[in-house]
Amino acid sequence: MVDDIVMKSYPGLDKKVDYVATYKPSLLVAIPRAEQRRSLGITEDALPFRGMDIWNAYEFTWLNSRGKPEVAQAQFHVPAKSASIIESKSLKLYLGSFANTPFAHRSEVISTLESDLTITAQAPVNVTLMSPEQVVSNALGALTGKSLDMLDVDVDEYYWNPEFLTIEGNMTVNESVFTHLFRSICPITGQPDFASIAIHYNGRHISAEGLLKYLVSYREHAEFCEQIVERIFVDIMNRCSPDRLGVQARFTRRGGLDINPSRSHDKEITGDVRVWRQ
Repeated sequence: MVDDIVMKSYPGLDKKVDYVATYKPSLLVAIPRAEQRRSLGITEDALPFRGMDIWNAYEFTWLNSRGKPEVAQAQFHVPAKSASIIESKSLKLYLGSFANTPFAHRSEVISTLESDLTITAQAPVNVTLMSPEQVVSNALGALTGKSLDMLDVDVDEYYWNPEFLTIEGNMTVNESVFTHLFRSICPITGQPDFASIAIHYNGRHISAEGLLKYLVSYREHAEFCEQIVERIFVDIMNRCSPDRLGVQARFTRRGGLDINPSRSHDKEITGDVRVWRQ
């Protein structure tokens, strides 16, 4: 009765998604990185950055050998040099297929995940399973550097525009900045993706106002999270030519998953900080 009322009041909610609860690796979908990288002038054999895509899965469960449910936060490290992105909805459905699947040991769950994700990404993927107690001990953190969010600026551009990126003067600086105002659009679902973006660079001073306007201009831009971080990296390099650059995004959890891509000249831009919306 209640379901009928809900369906009549909200048309479209009767559309069902088939969730598979027994192990099915074929649910994973790979999206090759090459095409988007070519559009940015990036060649696969000479990446201009190092990087990692760190996924956190907060809704992960399986059965032990006696049929008792186990839970953990799963974390996946996908290297930027991998040939493919792992599409997020397919990842959610794949992880859901573990729900009613028994495994003899936790190590078997890890090895299964690593094998399937490595095949999909076409590069070694590292998997960690954290207990609730371990997750609780990893408290929320904060991005380092200067926030751009309090700048008093007028904004009227909400489609990707790298022309906002400009240099101020000839002084060389070593600067870290961040914003929590970032929003883009998922190219598959059309849903908004919110993120905190951190940028560290060494070189001539980049206009803070222009940088904020540039990042806000992604507001109606549709692209995968990993690709957005690479686009930001390439745009800043092309227009501002810093000596060293690092870009990190921490996207808000959606469907029990968050993704945190980073691209940098150096090994890593910052530690793996879990921010306020995660």
